[in-house]
Amino acid sequence: MSKILILDKDLEISKTLNNFFIKEGFEVCTANTGKEGIQKVKEENPDIILLELNLPDMDGISLIKEHLPMIENKSIIVLTEYNNVDLAVQAMKLGVFDYIIKPPEEKKLLLAVKNALETKLLRQKVKDLSDQFYVACKAYFFLGNDPSIKRIIEMAKKVATTDVTVLIEGESGVGKEQIARLIHSHSLRKDRPFIAIDCGTFPDSLIESEFFGYEKGAFTGADKRKPGQFEIAEGGTVFLNEISNLPLSAQAKLLRVLQEREIQHLGGTKTIKIDVRILADSNVSLEKKVLNKEFREDLYHRLNEFKIVVPPLRERGEDIFLLSDYFLDEANKGFYKQVKGFSDEVKQLFLTYHWPGNVRELKSTVKRAVLLADDIILSEHLPPAIQLLQNMINTTKTTDIKSEEKEEIIYRHGFKKKGLLMESERRVIIDLLKKFNNNRSKAAKELGITRRALYYKLKKLELN
Repeated sequence: MSKILILDKDLEISKTLNNFFIKEGFEVCTANTGKEGIQKVKEENPDIILLELNLPDMDGISLIKEHLPMIENKSIIVLTEYNNVDLAVQAMKLGVFDYIIKPPEEKKLLLAVKNALETKLLRQKVKDLSDQFYVACKAYFFLGNDPSIKRIIEMAKKVATTDVTVLIEGESGVGKEQIARLIHSHSLRKDRPFIAIDCGTFPDSLIESEFFGYEKGAFTGADKRKPGQFEIAEGGTVFLNEISNLPLSAQAKLLRVLQEREIQHLGGTKTIKIDVRILADSNVSLEKKVLNKEFREDLYHRLNEFKIVVPPLRERGEDIFLLSDYFLDEANKGFYKQVKGFSDEVKQLFLTYHWPGNVRELKSTVKRAVLLADDIILSEHLPPAIQLLQNMINTTKTTDIKSEEKEEIIYRHGFKKKGLLMESERRVIIDLLKKFNNNRSKAAKELGITRRALYYKLKKLELN
């Protein structure tokens, strides 16, 4: 049964409308002041509000404006005197459904209420379908439309129908886990668990118990039996995140699981058969780690039945605009804001910047900018690392170089060539470490990358 709130100072009209709508099968509540009406909205949660604009303690326009977040999902029909039609039109611009001239004709008012309810129901259906579409397609929006990404999506869909072990390689933040989830969602295991295990978060002493479980009394503090992640994922998918961080001792145990498809609890003697699909990712080349004797060759070949290499964001061209618009919409919803977009200067910076943290860094950059911006995202709303790039561009523009050469240096070669790219990374990281008194966690957060990824870059740039 739909509920109507009648908010009118005229007690006689309120009584008449109350009796009429009860006869028509509606649940009705009434209020005679703005303050009382606000309380009724909170308590009764009506579907329709019949609102008189001239209330004794506040006008209806102010009520709509000041309490819009609370009543935005309600359908409001304004009741107004003939000489206040302009005010009713103003209310329509604020989003009310309709207005009726007082004294209201009951049939006309009933039709307006029914139309409002139908419209509200239709909007809810559209929202539900939109939410379902959003959840189903989130990975596609996250990944983008670059030809290389489209090929990866197609490969992921094809390999999803098999139980082949897939190795996904790419820099930190490129979306490797999204690829893994995409594979799982298109597989026959999609209705079973997807368990992501971060191979770098557990100390060596806990890896076996976390992966494979343990029996009561297996070690100090093991007061009851606990299943491991591979058991929990039974019938589904285990995603081994950053498997390059797995110590050699644990690699041997994982190899046995892949070969025998069985595990043994720590402290137990019974073997447990498992049925899981294995996906793994790495932000470094496992092949190189094998050559350096840092990763088992036999395990590498077991994992590398099918390899997908995800390109860094800087190689995906204008894909960055699709992704940044997606993250803009996401941040607007999260912060209840309506930031419209990015300035041309910011768009150029996005194309020029090298994005060491890739898609993850772009997401945090846009989120931060939306928080700071009012209407349009400007360069001043971007993190220091990108503002430093803007300063470098401005410096280059003021030097005694021909304009054609400047364009070549900044936009065509500036951050695309490896040497200049590494030098720019070095300068950005050094500046941030100075800013945060060598606090690497804060520097990593500012860059939009993990602390582990920052350590890797420090090693690569010989900044240790």
